[in-house]
Amino acid sequence: MLNRYQFELLIYIDKQHYIFNNYKKVSDELKISQNIIRKQERKLLALKLLQVHDGGRISLTPRGFSSLEPYRVKRAVIMGAGFGSRMMPATKDCPKPMVKVNGKRIIETQLDALIDAGIKDITIVRGYKKEKYNELLDKYPFLKFIDNDDYDKTNNISSVMKVLDKIKGGTYLNEADLYITNPDVITKYQYTSNILGSYSLETDDWSFRMKDGHIVDYQQGNTYCYNYYGVSYWTAEDCDKLRRDWSEVYSTKEGKQLFWEFIPLKLRHDNYQVEIRQCAKKDIMEIDNYYELAALDKSYPKISSK
Repeated sequence: MLNRYQFELLIYIDKQHYIFNNYKKVSDELKISQNIIRKQERKLLALKLLQVHDGGRISLTPRGFSSLEPYRVKRAVIMGAGFGSRMMPATKDCPKPMVKVNGKRIIETQLDALIDAGIKDITIVRGYKKEKYNELLDKYPFLKFIDNDDYDKTNNISSVMKVLDKIKGGTYLNEADLYITNPDVITKYQYTSNILGSYSLETDDWSFRMKDGHIVDYQQGNTYCYNYYGVSYWTAEDCDKLRRDWSEVYSTKEGKQLFWEFIPLKLRHDNYQVEIRQCAKKDIMEIDNYYELAALDKSYPKISSK
């Protein structure tokens, strides 16, 4: 098993294809000290996970690529059952993730990013206007759909309850209505459970803080915090915990009205150590309402906000 420093260095070199001994650049981009970079590079060379070419280039060996395979993400589950009422009238005839922005459906930005990362085991949980998702099959014939006909009676925990058998072995669990502008936020390798977040001095949206490297203070409205984005990864061990904890909570009287993420981030927080995977606000565009949609795509007629 790779340690965290080795993992970060290997995936960095994989992405760059090769590096030279420019320790300052690698250190700055990975946010790991130069001494640690040098030490781990020597270990990886000794383990024959890295090799040095003529001219000083350093790249992964076949053994190095093999060492990353246990961390490769092989599946994704996308939550797309909701109505998207604030996007009316654009969502009158289709769910919010299927709304087009400048000619491209919102959900396609995520699907394309997943495919670029080599992930094709993708399940979409659908509810409102569920038949509209079938239009995706022309471009993405490998998609699987699970129907949540309880989407309008419960909160989004009912969607994960429909796909418990899909959330296993290390899984991306994402919201469907995120317009991804930087596909690199979806990566093909993951080391530990994490949720995407961008730093904010203050926000009235859902957010969390970080303590000892892990998420705390998940709540709506916060200061000196990270905005919550609906792109998360859960390790195989945490997938097992999620299936158990969701099932137990869902069976309670109040459980059906909770957000699924409330369970690992708040209600049973002590069972998990979830990291914040930091991104920039420009990496993901959250289109919250019709007025924001019309501002982005001039083909939508403007309507009065009164």
